[in-house]
Amino acid sequence: MRRKDTTGAGDVKTRGPRAVRKAPSPEPRERILQEATRLIAQRGFGAISVNDVAQAVGISKQALLYHYPSREALHEAVVASLIEHSNRHLLLLLGAFSGKGEERLERAMAQIRRFFDTDPHAARVILRELLDGDRTQVSRLSQGVEPWLRLMADTLRQGQQEGHIRQELDAEAAVAHVGTLLLTTFALLPLEGWPGVNDAEWRERRLGEVVRIIERYLFTQASPGPESPPRPASSRRQAK
Repeated sequence: MRRKDTTGAGDVKTRGPRAVRKAPSPEPRERILQEATRLIAQRGFGAISVNDVAQAVGISKQALLYHYPSREALHEAVVASLIEHSNRHLLLLLGAFSGKGEERLERAMAQIRRFFDTDPHAARVILRELLDGDRTQVSRLSQGVEPWLRLMADTLRQGQQEGHIRQELDAEAAVAHVGTLLLTTFALLPLEGWPGVNDAEWRERRLGEVVRIIERYLFTQASPGPESPPRPASSRRQAK
């Protein structure tokens, strides 16, 4: 091991094993935020306390309050983190709309999946916040997702002008319906399953069906059926 010589004459040799660098662990503030987000997704903000979050992180209540001085400050930090996360992905979502027609939907859906996959608790937290009805946090979320909503509504109106989006659609109402479908689908995916179907397969089948529903709802002509993967024989028998 070498100890740096502050006199500028060079390094001085010292005996001892060479230090091994460990991967840095998340900062305390980040770990607190992660656990608070997870607990809110599971129970809702009204059902958790500062102690619950501190225990989940493995620190004392006093240590948590050093970083977030109140329960409300922690709540605001969770919502702010979700908004920041969504805004980062909004820039990528903008690029997904460079194509035309169904290509836009496919690219946009892929980007929306990445958004929820990189923060698996986001959909459930957003849904719980909307259902809990805290006006302050709902207002902050609404302001945070407004760029997404405007982008989607403008894209639908442009599609109507180009002739591949249904003319009778109310762009803003359609965005609200599609957003609700996507939010509830991603919020419930970790909680639900289907008898005899593994989780990974069920996830892909559910999301594939969501894309088909949105496609048929929005577009004047949906993609032809043969492009869709065939259903397993077990599900075809149940549908009869």
